[in-house]
Amino acid sequence: MASLTEVPGQLQMRIAFDIDGTLTPLGRGQFRSSSLPLPMRLVFREPLREGAVALMRELQADGHEVWIYTSSLRSKRYLYLWLLCAGIRLGGVVNATAHANALRGRPVGPSKYPPAFGIDLLVDDCAGVEAEGDRHGFRVVTVDPGDRYWASKVKAACRK
Repeated sequence: MASLTEVPGQLQMRIAFDIDGTLTPLGRGQFRSSSLPLPMRLVFREPLREGAVALMRELQADGHEVWIYTSSLRSKRYLYLWLLCAGIRLGGVVNATAHANALRGRPVGPSKYPPAFGIDLLVDDCAGVEAEGDRHGFRVVTVDPGDRYWASKVKAACRK
């Protein structure tokens, strides 16, 4: 694990979250979500999954670095500002462009490849990404949109 660093009593990891279906709902009613305060909601219309901000803050307080890894074309600037407005300072962002650049020259690559960015754990809603992780040697924790206790599952994966 590239970025795993020993700290007295704990391990620091770089943890990346997928957006669509993981942090934001794919459709109305997919899971409970909360939006940003009104002035920021005018610019950033995407609501965050209930518990997402608290989970990311807790991970950061534990010394972990929080990233976004999305196959969307949202700009890095948009993603940094969106989560900063929610109180999360991201360590980095991988969007479709950054992913394509990192995998350039590979004959067929996975849809996501966290090791190229020093990411230790990817949180995603897609079982296919987890299967790619098994094939290509990276850790994925899959969270179901209907799981009310998804944050506990992520925290448990961070302790392993």
